[in-house]
Amino acid sequence: MRATYVEVPGGLIRARRRMGVDIFDEMWEGELHMTPMPSWLHQRESDALLLFFRLHWEALGEGLVASHVGVKPPGTTDIEMDGEMVPGDYRGPDLVFLLSGHEDRVQGGCIVGPPDALIEVRSPGDETYRKFPFFHPLGVPEVIVVHRDTKAVEVYIRGRSEYDRVAPAPDGSVASRVLDTLFRTEADPAGGLPVLRLRRLRHADREGTA
Repeated sequence: MRATYVEVPGGLIRARRRMGVDIFDEMWEGELHMTPMPSWLHQRESDALLLFFRLHWEALGEGLVASHVGVKPPGTTDIEMDGEMVPGDYRGPDLVFLLSGHEDRVQGGCIVGPPDALIEVRSPGDETYRKFPFFHPLGVPEVIVVHRDTKAVEVYIRGRSEYDRVAPAPDGSVASRVLDTLFRTEADPAGGLPVLRLRRLRHADREGTA
């Protein structure tokens, strides 16, 4: 269910700050998008992906990865929201990646300008695809969508006017060029949840599951 406030009550903003759930909120051109707390499955998937890339990408000196960091365009003006100043336009992907040498894009706790890649864990009914028109003009080269329930993976690369989806290989796997990583979804032989297998391409011994 979606809800629209003409003016968000200050008490609601303060309550979300006290509970710490406002870290998942986003500002879309001055319009506050209040995102619900991620579900158990959503957070488990995000954490597993973060752990894999911390161990098998960042630890190799290839860049930095972080979760729930605001991404804003250069020159974004801060606006006042119930006594605090926040960027007037930002998104908070589940995971953001900066290649080595791009660390200077971290400014004031946000990434200013495009991360080199990002991952969104998509839960049913969320706004994952609605963020693409923000990421494209910002210049994000690659957007990876991991579906929470099926573990299916979609990789999108930045085209001239929109993102183009990368066609999967015959076995269903799909590769991220920026992260040099292969994603492949498998059914659980025990009949449980699907399993997402990840393997670095130039470092084939670096593999894991999410």
